Amino acid sequence: MNLSVETDSQESELIKNDDRYLVPGLVRGLAILQVFNQQTQEMTITEIAEILDVNRSSAFRLIYTLESCGFLRKASQKTYALDSKVMELGFNSLSKQSLLDLATPLMKELRDQTKLAVHLSILEGTHIVFINNVQSHGTFTSNIGLGTRWPAHATVIGQMMLADLSENEIRDRYKNFNQWETFSELTPKNLKELLQRLGFVKTQRSMVSWGHYNHDMAACAAPIFKQSTGKMSAVLSVSCPLGTYDEHYFKNEIADLVIQMADKISKFIY
Repeated sequence: MNLSVETDSQESELIKNDDRYLVPGLVRGLAILQVFNQQTQEMTITEIAEILDVNRSSAFRLIYTLESCGFLRKASQKTYALDSKVMELGFNSLSKQSLLDLATPLMKELRDQTKLAVHLSILEGTHIVFINNVQSHGTFTSNIGLGTRWPAHATVIGQMMLADLSENEIRDRYKNFNQWETFSELTPKNLKELLQRLGFVKTQRSMVSWGHYNHDMAACAAPIFKQSTGKMSAVLSVSCPLGTYDEHYFKNEIADLVIQMADKISKFIY
């Protein structure tokens, strides 16, 4: 028998049952993370203080620490929610979860940041397919349903996904294609124009449609990549009526937020 292993085991058991070794602040910090669930996604400092049975000042310090470390985020002026870094705690199991499981909480976070409808799309043949949608908190309600299909050549989402393919793959997909419906001056009208357009798209981290597909709507799309292959697996996008934001703000500030969230999601896709 290995006496060293047995002694270590006995010592660990004694420590486990001795509260002197507990770090109260850490215990309370972990308790805060555990109070959030599907029914309670946002909480105020006062609510957290009541659950932990501590004063508001102590709760604030714990929340401030967790926020600084990236585990909590400000969801509104008064409430907090779990931040994406919590996901890294379960990295091994998360890497086995589906794209929808991993993307949905981050799509909600993007919705909270932008106040816009958020979408997740994949490429099927010559169409994009919407596989997840998160509605905005405002008066605008997106009419894009799960399974909605749009022509890839005519949308910034589709062009972004097509741009990740080789020229031979694109030619193969469109060899018998004759539905070159146009929606604006930026819509490719044939394969030659599509390939030219994709050459530009390849150089972009995001793509914005300012009424180019749906004439009264703005959209911004950014790619989500698989870590194992470096290939694009989906596209994250937001949409809203044209009057929601100034065009310059949408093409810069909103686009940056979409890129950042797409990059976050990419970290967990394997």
